[in-house]
Amino acid sequence: MNAKQEKYRRYIFLGIILISLGITFSTIMSDSIGLLGTVFIVLGGVFIIVGMSIKRKTDQSNRR
Repeated sequence: MNAKQEKYRRYIFLGIILISLGITFSTIMSDSIGLLGTVFIVLGGVFIIVGMSIKRKTDQSNRR
């Protein structure tokens, strides 16, 4: 695998971790840092979208 394929996997993995942390923060610690959980969920979604965009671009460039 080349570096571009690994790059999209890192973004997706980071997004999954941020979403899981956000769910944990928003459910378990809703009184103190519940808003931080929502922010982590949103950031995780953004990282997954960026990772999938990078994957699509690399797949399209490999087809040509």
